[in-house]
Formats: sequence, structure tokens, C-alpha cells
Amino acid sequence: MHQSHHHHFSYSESERRQRQNPESILERLGLKTGMCFVDLKCNDGFFTVPAAKIVGSSGQIYAADIDNDALSRLEDKLKSNDITNTQVIYGPAESADVCRGCADMVFLGTVLHDFNDPLKALINCRTMLKENGVIYDYDWKKRGGQFGPPYEIRFSPDYVIKLATAAGLKVMQVDDFDDDFYLIKLGLETSPSQ
Repeated sequence: MHQSHHHHFSYSESERRQRQNPESILERLGLKTGMCFVDLKCNDGFFTVPAAKIVGSSGQIYAADIDNDALSRLEDKLKSNDITNTQVIYGPAESADVCRGCADMVFLGTVLHDFNDPLKALINCRTMLKENGVIYDYDWKKRGGQFGPPYEIRFSPDYVIKLATAAGLKVMQVDDFDDDFYLIKLGLETSPSQ
């Protein structure tokens, strides 16, 4: 079981924004007004806050993490932005009881490699999805570089596809997102029609 190494390479929000624009990433994923969005291992809301603004008052956000300090920073950001559509949940991705069959989109933003049990986390994500809901794994490409996590803990798309298949998920799309990141879109396996 591997431990989280995320804090070894943490960087400020402004540094992160130079490499990732959360608003344009979420728009590219098709997040829209009124949707239900789950941000797993949300940290202090780099993606949660923009998502909450995009889905608006008719939408719902669930943001889960096990870092109490990060969650309290997120709650401060939500207050200062007058955001009321977001439920902050303390719990690990593997077992956080976020919701059942509620999510239009479950988002894993550069975090899948951090989970103690990524397969169990994906199985838990599956329980959150609406029938046509999707899971997006947005992550660092498996190569060295001065930014992001160490090479040895990064997941290749092939490895994520293996995990997703084992979790009973259907791989819908694998994209070379940009120079640093890839994006994998997962959905529910539809049962064959009778």
C-alpha cells in the first residue's frame, strides 16, 4: 500500500494556474449549469470553486477529502465567494459516502495515483454515477519533469484503463490533453439489452 506523496511537490495556486486553467478544463469536459459534480480529493478547491460557479444555484457539488486543513480552506473560499451549492465531505475516495447514483460527472484531478487503493476508489466512483454519468481522470503524463509528482508514482493511461476495467467501468475516451496531462473518460458498463 503506498502512501500519499502529494505534499512533497505541492505548489501554490498561482503556480498551478500557470499549468492548469480549471475553468477551461471543466468547460472542455462539458460541465454545465444544473449538473451534479463530484470532486474527489478536492484539496482546498482548485477545481471545486470554479465547478460550483459553472453549475450555478441549480447544480450541486460534492467535494471530498481527508485533509481537514484543506477542507477548512475550501469552506472559507466557498463563504467568501457566496457559494451555497457545495457540500464538503470528510472521507477517503475509497469509501466516502458522497451520494448514490447522483453524479453527472465525477472528477479525479491529478489524484488517482495518491489513493491508497485506486481500484477501490474507482469502484466507489462508479456507485456515484447517474446512468449516463461520466468519470474523468485528468492526470500527469507518465514521464519525468520539473513539475508534478515523481515519475515513479505517476500512472500511465494503460494502467488507468486496466484499473477502470477491473472496476467495471467502460473506457469511453483517452485523450492527449496537452503537453503535461492526459484525460480518460469513463462511464458505466451498459448491460446488454435483452
